[in-house]
Amino acid sequence: MPRTPAPRSAGILFAILPLAGAIGVGFLGEPVIGLVGGLALAAVLVTLFWLIDRQR
Repeated sequence: MPRTPAPRSAGILFAILPLAGAIGVGFLGEPVIGLVGGLALAAVLVTLFWLIDRQR
């Protein structure tokens, strides 16, 4: 049976990026925009990780 590489876990991005966005943009007075932006960026990156893992 051929061995396939283990899939990469990118779920940590959903924890780190929204918090980083909220903190980073929070200094400008709009933490909610940073939170939403971080969540959107995490969704895009996790989707890219998933697409790359499907091809491996």
